[in-house]
Amino acid sequence: MIRKAYTETSMGQCHYRYKSGNGIPMVFLHQTPSSSLMYEELISKLPENPCIAIDTPGFGMSDDISGNPSIEDYGKYVLEVLGNLEIRKFHLIGHHSGASIALSVENQRSDLVASLTLIGVFLATSEEKEIMKKQTGLDWSPKEDGGHLINAWNLAGIILGAGDNLDLRQRETIDAIRAETSAKQMHHAIWDFSEINAFKKTNKPSLVMCSEDDVMFPFLDKVIDCRPEATIQIIQGKNLEPDLDAENIALHLMEFYRKI
Repeated sequence: MIRKAYTETSMGQCHYRYKSGNGIPMVFLHQTPSSSLMYEELISKLPENPCIAIDTPGFGMSDDISGNPSIEDYGKYVLEVLGNLEIRKFHLIGHHSGASIALSVENQRSDLVASLTLIGVFLATSEEKEIMKKQTGLDWSPKEDGGHLINAWNLAGIILGAGDNLDLRQRETIDAIRAETSAKQMHHAIWDFSEINAFKKTNKPSLVMCSEDDVMFPFLDKVIDCRPEATIQIIQGKNLEPDLDAENIALHLMEFYRKI
């Protein structure tokens, strides 16, 4: 059974989902503008390990934060949460912006990380990020005519990839509307962070997964340049792989853990 709880941090209350189990805990970091809800389907298919899915600040049911936090700040937040929960060793799994935060966590406290799994990691150069930044124009900040609701609906259905799955599309739309301000904070942090440099600094067993229609797929070929020994798996699900290809991802994770 997946349960929910809160813990106090220096950045406010953190909401997280967890499932009890045996072995090394698995820690899940969600993409923007989703929440830890995006991992419930995947966690339900993982048979043994304890699982913790964290709502990063300003997403899901965690408290908002002010200012312009960096990816390193988000990484410190995750480490503070895990310290509160007395988790001293863990497998780390991150998707999109969650993958960026996972890299920062590993860079800050590699000694605590048993392995690193990145789904749709943003291995772009600063020049490539500048190009992508100009192409990322969808805005779902509140509008008097309610047009932002359609923008969020289109984000969930078309860009993220929920499509005709109305339950998933509704869930992602609600998460996006809740995190409208926080998504801007996160994107600001992402533009200023080098996932390439961070990945090169890692030294833990690494699994990288991505769907061919994920917005991050064009950067997948940089994995070998950063970490030649990393395992790469092609999965399905556009930008919502943990929901739309949960069973396959669970199998890849279990196989990866057996080998390490």
